[in-house]
Amino acid sequence: MLATARHVLGSSGRQEAEDAVQDALIAAWSTDALPHGDVGAWLRAIAVRKALDGRRRSRRLAEEPLPAEEEVRSLPPRDALAAVALDRAFRELSAADRAVLVLVEVEGLSMTEAAGSLGTTTMAVKWRVVRARRRLRTLLTGERDA
Repeated sequence: MLATARHVLGSSGRQEAEDAVQDALIAAWSTDALPHGDVGAWLRAIAVRKALDGRRRSRRLAEEPLPAEEEVRSLPPRDALAAVALDRAFRELSAADRAVLVLVEVEGLSMTEAAGSLGTTTMAVKWRVVRARRRLRTLLTGERDA
C-alpha cells in the first residue's frame, strides 16, 4: 500500500504517502463493505483514493505567506480602499452566503464538493452562489439588480 501511495504521489510525497496509507487502513477497518476477491488490490485501491484526496486537500489548503508590512504600505490607496470595501461587504453577507462563497470562490471546491460539505444538493449550491454573488455586488456597488 505504501509503495502504491508513493507511486501516486511521487518522490516528494513520502509523508503524504504514509498519511494516505494510515487513512486507507482506517477506512478499510471501519467499512462494512468487505471485498469478495483480492484483498490486497482492494487495500491498494483505497490507498490510491486516499492519496489523491490528500493531494487535492493539500492543494486547496496551500497557504501563501502574508505580504510584508512594507508591501502592504506600498499598495496604491485605491487597492487598499477596495480591499476594505470588500471585507466590509463580505461581513454583511449572511452566514450561508459567506459559507458558499468561501467554499466555491476561495477554497476552489466544485459545486458538487461544496454541496457535500454543506449537506445539500448541487442545485441548491448553484442557486446560493448566484444569490451570494448578486448580494455581494449590490453591497459593493450600492445598486440593485433589475
